[in-house]
Amino acid sequence: MKTCLLGLLFLGLTSLSFAQNDIAMETTALPDKNYTPRAVTIQNEDYLNLELTTAQPIAVRIKKLQTMAANFDVTSDPVYSKNQSVTYTVNFKSSENYITAIYDANSIIISSEEYYEDVRIPLKISQQLARKYPGWAFLNSSCKVNYDQTNGAIMTYEISIEKENKSKSITLTI
Repeated sequence: MKTCLLGLLFLGLTSLSFAQNDIAMETTALPDKNYTPRAVTIQNEDYLNLELTTAQPIAVRIKKLQTMAANFDVTSDPVYSKNQSVTYTVNFKSSENYITAIYDANSIIISSEEYYEDVRIPLKISQQLARKYPGWAFLNSSCKVNYDQTNGAIMTYEISIEKENKSKSITLTI
């Protein structure tokens, strides 16, 4: 009896609610006749697009630390000297993951060396390994990234797999 009463009450209340389609308004006219879109340049854009150059999705943990490194502003640091054109080496660390980035005087990343422990392997790579090594279990994985402004990035995954009492270490470079 209670469930029937609650069901009728719920159906009665749903008919009283309003759809939001009547509230929404669509317009194609620009509010300002003098509006002109502008191009925005992103500092360290090449570094942030590593995922596109390797054609593999990058783990969220890696992306977060890379974004932190890409957004770092050397000019706001107390060691910055605007009179000298030198490079700055900055270390970023998060648990067992780290980035050692070398910046120029304009806060552009010239090169970086990165290491990530226990990262999620891209789906394509894990599927290929599962086909090649059926019945093997993934133990752990690490990722090393070497970035150079002129040559791009080289990603190396080290993956440990195990089956019964046997274990293998596989290294894949992308």
